[in-house]
Formats: sequence, C-alpha cells, structure tokens
Amino acid sequence: MNPDLKDPLPNATYTVDGKFHYTTDEWGRTVRLQEDRLDLVDKDLRYRSDSAQKRIGHYGDGLGGGYQGGHMAGAEYGGPPEDINVVPMAESVNGNHPGSFYELEKEIVKNPGGHRSIDITIEYDGPPTNADSVTRLGDVNPTDRVPMKFTVRRVDEHGVTRSRPFINR
Repeated sequence: MNPDLKDPLPNATYTVDGKFHYTTDEWGRTVRLQEDRLDLVDKDLRYRSDSAQKRIGHYGDGLGGGYQGGHMAGAEYGGPPEDINVVPMAESVNGNHPGSFYELEKEIVKNPGGHRSIDITIEYDGPPTNADSVTRLGDVNPTDRVPMKFTVRRVDEHGVTRSRPFINR
C-alpha cells in the first residue's frame, strides 16, 4: 500500500500507473477521477485490500449503515486499493443491481472500447464538520468522507459523450 494514496494531500492531483488521475479537494477527499484508458490486467496484477474496503465501508455507519468500500477504478483495470480510489458506496450503488455502479463496471469489462475518456466527479454534502482542523484526508470525520453523488462521463464507441449519475444515499 502506498501511504501517499492512503492519506492523500489536499488540493492535489495524483497520477497512478500513468492512466488514473485523481484530484482531491481542500480536505484531501477525492473529487475527480479521470481515466485515460481501461486495460484489463491479469488477475495476478490486481490489487485489493479487503481491510481498506471494510474500513471505508464503515464510514457510512453514522448515516445508518448499508455502505461498502467501493472502487472508483475497478481492480480489473489495475485501480489502486488505497483510500484515494476507494470510497463509501451505498450497497444499492456498489451491489449487483440494475442501474448500479457495479453494473456499469461490468458493462465496461464487456466493451472497454465503448467506454473511453472516463471522467468521474464525486460530490460531497459540503465541507467536513471539522473542516477547521483538517490538514489531510485522515483528519476528515468518517461520515464527511461519504459522497452524495458520483457522475460518470465517458465517450462511447461512436464518439458520443454520455453522462450517468449515481445517487449515493
């Protein structure tokens, strides 16, 4: 695990493996992910951290629970297992349900060429309640790390830009 990706700095942009570009807000929360390309990686090159996913999923406990640590860039594409890429997702968003983020990931696996220039914006319900004392992501209250919404923009195989929102509550 890369400590810089586990506890990212505020107002920073991180490029991982030359294809994932993460932007953080003034509190270190990931607010944007731009993916240049989605190449499936061999299973032995996929990295997951069950402990990180479980820990991050519990950040939603203060909102009534039902959250999981979900990858913004899936492990099948080499998405990193650290906090910069894993956010609390409602089970209805991260689970295997019609219209879910998980379902979109499976669509991408089936047709990676139909999902180019992926740009995901992540929205939160305002600044952290302890914003005055935050100097890095690790200082942010857990419930303030739960996004309200994700919007995925991509270019399909016909060159048409598509946009799909996911409400995370």
